[in-house]
Amino acid sequence: MAEHAPSASARSVVPPNQIAIAVIGAKLVAFRVNRRPEQLAHLLGMVRMAAELGAITQEERQQFLADLDALMAEEVRHG
Repeated sequence: MAEHAPSASARSVVPPNQIAIAVIGAKLVAFRVNRRPEQLAHLLGMVRMAAELGAITQEERQQFLADLDALMAEEVRHG
């Protein structure tokens, strides 16, 4: 028979910033594969919104934008 945790819920709570980073990361992977302009616009909007809502820090936002710039430069070199 399975033993259950003594607390009401055995699930761990995932902080909002980790959720935001995971969702943005998934969208970034899709953009890297497909490179559609609407994906880029969606990504930029998500990052801006996450930063404005405090789900990610301004440093995380700047790092994402720097990574996105590098990705775009990679496209130019290989395109």
